[in-house]
Amino acid sequence: MGGAAQQGKSLTPPDEPQIPDPKSPQQLPQPTRWSNREPSFRHFPQTTMLPRQPFLALLLLLMLINLGQALVHYQKLLPQRHGSSSQSNHHCGLYMRMNPTSFDGSNFVITEFPRPALRRVPNAPVERFDKELESLAEEMISVMYQANGVGLAAPQVGLNDMMFVYNPSGDPEVKAMERVVCNPKIVEYSTETEVEEEACLSFRSDDCPGSVARSSWIQVVYQNELGQQIRRRLKGFEARVFQHEYDHLLGLLCWDRFPPEDREAVKANIDKLLGLYPEEDAVIDPHPDQLKIMQPPPLTARRMPPLEAEGEPEKKTAAPKAKTGFGAPGGFGGGSKSKRAKKKKAKK
Repeated sequence: MGGAAQQGKSLTPPDEPQIPDPKSPQQLPQPTRWSNREPSFRHFPQTTMLPRQPFLALLLLLMLINLGQALVHYQKLLPQRHGSSSQSNHHCGLYMRMNPTSFDGSNFVITEFPRPALRRVPNAPVERFDKELESLAEEMISVMYQANGVGLAAPQVGLNDMMFVYNPSGDPEVKAMERVVCNPKIVEYSTETEVEEEACLSFRSDDCPGSVARSSWIQVVYQNELGQQIRRRLKGFEARVFQHEYDHLLGLLCWDRFPPEDREAVKANIDKLLGLYPEEDAVIDPHPDQLKIMQPPPLTARRMPPLEAEGEPEKKTAAPKAKTGFGAPGGFGGGSKSKRAKKKKAKK
């Protein structure tokens, strides 16, 4: 009996799979929550690097400051066009406008004060009028425009020739006003003079401006690039441009014509130019003989408008005709048109 009972127990079939009751709600398997899973990699909280590394934030700030300063300095170096309403502090000495260090299509550079080429006299007369001279004239005109000037003399690009080019409009599109002047001579100066502010590419344009007296009109003779003899009577701004460039051929600079107070006002920038020239052959002053024959003579003091007596009725005068000033930094190159410009008319 005991053995049979043991044998019967071993022959008991296994439990059958439970069949879910359709009337009872099915128990669906619960999805495993993400938080309950075993992470396959380690998570780090999202944080920025700046709080952890403050010096990177400081470095970024310094870079932005330097970039801003560079942009401001670049704007100061940009040439301003004629008629620009913006004004720069010419005498503050905070910066100096740089001449271009190279020009498209040319190996010329602007000869700056106090290099001896600007004072060298006499310059050689132009004798050959050929294709080479025409090519030289075109190159000088191109350099003049790229430097934002209205005139350029041969000594300003290191040439020892009696030659200069100019365009009183300063506009490359106005080809009709371009002039090539060889072997010039001013045969007559008007006794009437005008005082306006001038500057020069050789003095880095509007960094060294000053009042300059020029004859209101002049009678000139010269040869053009073809060798043709030209005789003209120039007046106004064109006469001033011609006289300025003609001075370069005589070893004279507009700075030589400044009154003492204007020379003193730009002394800091003049000293900077002197410091930038390391050679020992710097020439500061022109030849004494050239100063003796300077026409019109340099100003001994800045001219001031006459005072009006109190109670005197105001005289009606016709509105002056608009004319091109030196601009900033146009002209020969630069300086804003002087508000102190006055005419000194010959007494009748």
